[in-house]
Amino acid sequence: MILVLGVFKIEVEPMLEEMEVLEKGRLLKRYYQRGVVGRNEVIVSYGFIGKVEAALVTQAFLDNFNIDAVFLTGNAGGLEGVEVGDVIVGDSYTEYDFETALGDEGIVISGSEELEDKVIAYSSREIKTGLIASGDSFVTTRERAEKIRKTTKALCVDMDSAAVAKVCYENEKKFLAIKTIVDLCGKDTEEDFKRNYEKYGFLSNLILLDVLKRCVF
Repeated sequence: MILVLGVFKIEVEPMLEEMEVLEKGRLLKRYYQRGVVGRNEVIVSYGFIGKVEAALVTQAFLDNFNIDAVFLTGNAGGLEGVEVGDVIVGDSYTEYDFETALGDEGIVISGSEELEDKVIAYSSREIKTGLIASGDSFVTTRERAEKIRKTTKALCVDMDSAAVAKVCYENEKKFLAIKTIVDLCGKDTEEDFKRNYEKYGFLSNLILLDVLKRCVF
């Protein structure tokens, strides 16, 4: 079974609307919908903000369902070499705001090459791949964006991918994040997000929906 997660409903709406529904329910008060997309059994849920909530929701679904692979679809802020509307598939993930008293930084977790290869091969849209860095805040200044870019070499930032990647790694489950750039960090970030979120909020999920119709995972 495939688990597909999004922060808000718009980020998983295409799949909710088009899947052949087998079951509806709630887990940790989050709505979920289980059904079929193409020849894949899929469970879709949403409703979490930040790394802690992303991790606990992911673990709850792994504990309660026989999940083989996890996809996270949604949006991100661009750092370098990307533009608004670009779609990013994570090949690795890290926390940009993790640091201990000894100066240790967040580890880098690799994504699933198998999932990445299939999404790229079966997607009809151009996709960029690279590291996604996650933290529990909105990056709104050029200085902070530049520091994260230099430290991590990430293409983009979000508030969840690294947390979900960590949970999947510990549970030995395949994971892939597909994110659409809705703003460029440090450059009119909040205004761009408000302007572009509704325009691009569903795009990553729409791409995954199309891939699942064409390919068996």
